[in-house]
Amino acid sequence: MIDDADSLTVRDLLEIGVLGDASLLAGERGVDTEVADVRLAADMTAVEACSAGDMVILTGNQPYLVEVALRRAYSADVRAVVLVRPSTGSYHSPSAATISFANRLGVPLLQTKADDPLLVADALRTAVRRPEVAAARLLNAVTARLGRSRPDPRSVITILSGELHVTCAVISADGTAIEGVSPPGLPPDLLIGSVATTVEMTEGFAVAVPVETDRTGHVHLWLVSHARGRNKRWAETVMQISQVASWALGNWVASERLETERRARSRASLLSELLASGDDVPPHLVQQAVLAGWRLDGWHTGVYATLNPPSPGCIDATSTERLRVELSRRGLHGQLVEGAEGWSFWLTNDAEPPQSQHRELTTRLAQVLGSCKLVAGVGRPHPGSSGVGRTLAEAREAAAMTGSVRVVHIDELGVRRLLSMAAETPALVEQATRLLEPLAGVEDGQLLRTLAVYLDEESVTSSAAVRLKVHRNTVAQRINRVEQLLGVSLLNPDERLAVHLACRAVRASDE
Repeated sequence: MIDDADSLTVRDLLEIGVLGDASLLAGERGVDTEVADVRLAADMTAVEACSAGDMVILTGNQPYLVEVALRRAYSADVRAVVLVRPSTGSYHSPSAATISFANRLGVPLLQTKADDPLLVADALRTAVRRPEVAAARLLNAVTARLGRSRPDPRSVITILSGELHVTCAVISADGTAIEGVSPPGLPPDLLIGSVATTVEMTEGFAVAVPVETDRTGHVHLWLVSHARGRNKRWAETVMQISQVASWALGNWVASERLETERRARSRASLLSELLASGDDVPPHLVQQAVLAGWRLDGWHTGVYATLNPPSPGCIDATSTERLRVELSRRGLHGQLVEGAEGWSFWLTNDAEPPQSQHRELTTRLAQVLGSCKLVAGVGRPHPGSSGVGRTLAEAREAAAMTGSVRVVHIDELGVRRLLSMAAETPALVEQATRLLEPLAGVEDGQLLRTLAVYLDEESVTSSAAVRLKVHRNTVAQRINRVEQLLGVSLLNPDERLAVHLACRAVRASDE
């Protein structure tokens, strides 16, 4: 778990990058001890003055002084010994005997590269004594670098990685890393919520900060940082600085989206590329989709609407906006993309929608299309970024077979194909006409129309009444008379199927 202690350990100081590219030469057994203070030592007197909890930085590299410091560390509970290697000049690396001695004592022996030991001591002392000051310095450094650069994902990752010594990635809600590398073993539920979160990892911790959220509160884009160490103060520092970086990224997303919106045709092109990608959607397409405001995670249900009959030149920005308004009025809030021959539209749910959504969606769409010359096909729900292409492909297939019905679901195509084939059989059409002949001309065809609608609505009186715009009792009375005239019982499955097929065959032959 993340350590709640305020003090930093030797391991923490190594992992948070305060010592730069320092390396642990020996004494790994003692890296989890807490450091209380930092001291510089140039001679034996200074070494002997060090006390429990100190981290000693040797300004001289005489071999005997290193051994003296190690012995003092062991006897006085000094936490670690740090050797500073200058970039120029002479330097004697510790001998194998010295390293073995440090390992036996369990005293961490560290080596870092710097020209001025005073700067190393200052950075360490600030981190140990006043961690809030160290955090403020890091925040200032990150903010200054963000202000000097264009805060796109690549530059933000570079800045955070350099200043915080963390591994960063910008990740879409479906888990695709559009920039950087996603930390291995990242918990899948980390990207489900909508608030910044810190979670424990196998090595260290991960911080996930939302970058861009839509009006429903769903997060499209996350900034994820993986840091080593488990100190609570350091986790809070990484969180605070990541949030500042996420604000900069949010501004970048907004400017990119504005530019994308100005190019309406690019949305159609982007959708075409997405559909052509199949099951393997590349990260750059995921990034473009996020910038376009599209949600690719979750379960998608596609709709394809087109003019019936086709009318070239009628699909433009005005008609697209009109359709968008009508969809919104019916509570259908999704992505609408204008194409050359029609509109692609899809809704997204967090989880797989129930079967009941099928009927509700087709009913709403029929209401939307009722005032315009459009027909639509509906696809099945499919998950993930590849699911958008799958469901829209099904929707296009369904839209091509609407016939006299305004909205057709892909699952209805099997029956519809069978019925259309049957309707083309002369013998069946003849028999169907003979079966329904008692209804011909009765009440100006109202009985036959009521029968057809009633059976299309799966014998639900109230649904048929809505379509026919009459009272449900009127429908019930008409169906009773139909049964009497035809000599059938629509409660009998076989007779109901035969009558329904006859209605479809007669209707198809008349069209």
